[in-house]
This record gives sequence, structure tokens and C-alpha cells, in this order.
Amino acid sequence: MKNGNVKLDSDVAQTTPPKEELKGLVFDVQGHSVHDGPGTRTTVFLSGCPLNCIWCCNPEGLFHHPVMLYKESKCVKCGRCIKACPYGAISVIDGKLVHDRTKCDVCETMECVGACLQEATETSGKYYSVNDLMQIFKRDRQFWGSKGGVTFSGGEPLMQKNFMLAILKECQKAYIHVAVETTSCLATNYYMEVMNYIEWVFTDIKHMDPDKHRELTGVDNKLILKNIETLAAKEDWNGFIVPRIPVIPGLNDSDENIIETAKFVKRIGLEVINILPFHRLGESKYRQIGHVYKFADQLPPTKENMDRVKKLIEDEGLVCFVGYETPF
Repeated sequence: MKNGNVKLDSDVAQTTPPKEELKGLVFDVQGHSVHDGPGTRTTVFLSGCPLNCIWCCNPEGLFHHPVMLYKESKCVKCGRCIKACPYGAISVIDGKLVHDRTKCDVCETMECVGACLQEATETSGKYYSVNDLMQIFKRDRQFWGSKGGVTFSGGEPLMQKNFMLAILKECQKAYIHVAVETTSCLATNYYMEVMNYIEWVFTDIKHMDPDKHRELTGVDNKLILKNIETLAAKEDWNGFIVPRIPVIPGLNDSDENIIETAKFVKRIGLEVINILPFHRLGESKYRQIGHVYKFADQLPPTKENMDRVKKLIEDEGLVCFVGYETPF
């Protein structure tokens, strides 16, 4: 069952280093994941995203290059990083280590990371070759079971076009079940091409109103909805599409928006919606990249609110799963 301007590799700063071997920028790899598709999976988080959601829980994944993360709780103010930095980007003000992020966020050498003996600084990710990831998958495969496989997440994993096509083709050759967590905010021709190598698609529908969607994410939703609808109508694709709504109280949880989303999903022939309650688990990451987390005071939806959203969706004749505890 199938259930604005966009930048690809040619438009943004290259997400592969200047080496002959094709590599992708990955900011995390999680084994034994049970929430990112059917069965037990290995989830790979790739950097880069065409959206800039104001509640994003993986802000380090928004960058198209590695950035420095600073964990103040581990810092002993020894000064080694200050001496190591050739750009004068680090100083101590009122007893606190302060980073000039206009310099740190574009730094390619990150001498401070190598100088720190307390692991208070680290890079947000590293480059993996296709073979690097395939070796991890080979190692983890014994734990997946009959339904498991690999999930690519992010950021927006499909932004790293050349690398993703290469790794997906290798997964297909190795008979690895592939899922993706995507914004669906990509050039349609490429989006449809890459789906030939993917069996399972989680795709967010953050808001149905294009202006409100732009306000919340930095882009409107026209391309996103077009791609989801086009994929749902693709007759020679036998994958499974799970639209997701991240429920943000006061921003996208109105009856009107939920019902309109459900009607869209039903109209294009899909049967399932997964609703995910907002959480603040990414708050510490904003501090680590030197950004202010604007949603620090945003409360998660109550159980009553989630139950209301679920009923609105079910009243439209769809199946609705709440949270990550799904039967997938």
C-alpha cells in the first residue's frame, strides 16, 4: 500500500570533501533502533536540510558541513582551545568560555577539538564512504531480524544526492530493506528516482497552509505535497508511505488543519497517519552549537490533545498511530 526553492548538491556547498572517494556527511549512526521503521534497524542520520523548522530537535543536522559542538559541563577552562584556535574565536568572558560562532561555524580545521583533553568540544559529524556504511550494515544485520533493515534520517538524508544514490544502490544489491525519514522537499525528478531504491517512507506534513508552513519551516509546502501525491500515484512502486504530523500545540494542531491534512491523505489514496507529540529533547543541542532554543517554554501536547487529534483523523476514515510505538 502506498501510503519554495530547493537546493541539491549542485546548488549548495558540497557535502562531500575534496577527495576522489565519494563520501557522505553523517552526524550519527544508531544501532538497534526500533522506532524508525519495521523491525529492528540501523538508523543513519545525514546532515543538510532544505527546511529550517523552528522546533527542530536535530539542529546540528541543518548544516551542510561539520560544525563544532561545545559541552560546557565538561569544560574545565584550561585554555588549551584558546591557544589552539588560529582565528581568535574563543575567549573567556565573566568566567565563561565564549565562542564567536560567525567564525566557528565556518571553520574547517577545528584545532580546538584536537586540543581539548576533556572532550568538551567535538565535531557534529564525520564523512563516511559507501563502504564504511556497508561494513556497519554487515555488522548489524544479524540483529535486524526478518523485518528490519536500514533507515536514513537527518536532517534531510536525500539532500546528499550523489552519495545517497550510491549507498541505496548498494543496499539494493545486498537485499537490505531501506526506509527513509524525509521532508519530501526535493526536486520531483530526483525524488521519484531515489524512491526506486526505498521500500518505506516516513514523510512529514507539518502544515497544510502554505503561508503558515513557510512561517514554521522557512519554505512553503507546495513541492512537498506534490511529491507525496506523485509518489502515492506511482503504479510501479510497491513501497509504503506513512505521513507524519509533528503535533505542536498552538501552531499546527487546530481542528481545521488536522482535518484538512487527513482529507489530503485520504484523497491521494493513503490510509495511515502517524502523529508525533512535540518534545524538547533537542534543547541541549542548541546550547552546544551556540544557538538559542526558541521552544524552551513550549509545552508538549497533553494526552487529551493527542486523543483529540487522533479522533479527528479517524473520523475521516483513516488509521492513526500515536507516537513511535507503532505496529510497523
